[in-house]
Amino acid sequence: MRYTLPYIRTGLFLLLAIALAEASAQHINADYEKFKVSDNRFIHSGLAMSPDQRLLAIACTQGFPLYIYDFRNRSIIRQFDVGNWYAGARVNWSSNGRYLLLQQLYYLDFSPNRDREVNFEVIDAASGERVLRLEKYHDVKITPDERLAVALANDVLEFYELSTGRIVERRTIKDATNSLEISPDGRYIAVSHRPAEAYLKNDPQFRKNPKALKFNLKFKQLISVYNASDFTFVATVNEYYDNVYRLEWSADGRELYCLSIPYTKAATAASGRQNFISVIDAVNFKSTRTVFPSNSNYEPAFRKSHEGKYMGVVSWGKFPELRIDDAVTGQVLHRFEP
Repeated sequence: MRYTLPYIRTGLFLLLAIALAEASAQHINADYEKFKVSDNRFIHSGLAMSPDQRLLAIACTQGFPLYIYDFRNRSIIRQFDVGNWYAGARVNWSSNGRYLLLQQLYYLDFSPNRDREVNFEVIDAASGERVLRLEKYHDVKITPDERLAVALANDVLEFYELSTGRIVERRTIKDATNSLEISPDGRYIAVSHRPAEAYLKNDPQFRKNPKALKFNLKFKQLISVYNASDFTFVATVNEYYDNVYRLEWSADGRELYCLSIPYTKAATAASGRQNFISVIDAVNFKSTRTVFPSNSNYEPAFRKSHEGKYMGVVSWGKFPELRIDDAVTGQVLHRFEP
């Protein structure tokens, strides 16, 4: 898992939410607004905007409450005692806003190349009641119909019924790694995994290059897509990625975003850390040439604007920064520094 510095991350996350919420109504420019959520001196670890763009869910460190914040009226309307992890949580809303999905964060990453195992909680967004707690999982996603939580642990996908907390189905993905994602229409499930040696041997680029085959076998990963209804295989994306730490489908279902970070021994940067958000054509399940790089020292936040014109990416120049890119070309349009 990629761990985070919450006090840096949240300031940039707030700017990201503001910029993307207003993007559909005006052009992005160098002006932005800073505001306090409250007078409490809590360190924030994660933030997410509700599907209707009215509310912000804001997680805190050191066991402090999670806030539901009315973005338009600038007021806290609810707070919940959930998560309670020392370094806080990453937070996401379910598709219709019924649930919040919390993912445990850590301050430091002592094993940067290993698959992560962390804790998750599914919370009722209205009452704050904990619906489900999952310990030592690689990734968890809530289905678009908000009926199931799909959890990845080792090579197994477990399907939890949120109304009962029961596991209703299990599926095996050989050599699965850190990430899964569900398409917005619920038709597909994408999972990251290590390549099989037989798969690499069938790739023409490796037939006369055993050194490259060995490198990809050790340091690269693939993304495969399955039908959610019966888990039949659909496709493997035609690209080899660095360690995959997050998969996110675009709201319109046409793109799949892959956050990958090179294995320490495979990194080529002279200094700092490389992060890549690669865009996958999620209609044909083919890689594209659009990549949004980030020099963030921790797992970077990224989000596409609601009307699809811009991509917001947290990066690092001389200071932490929020970068607004053209979503089609990847060109940097603006930078915001806290």
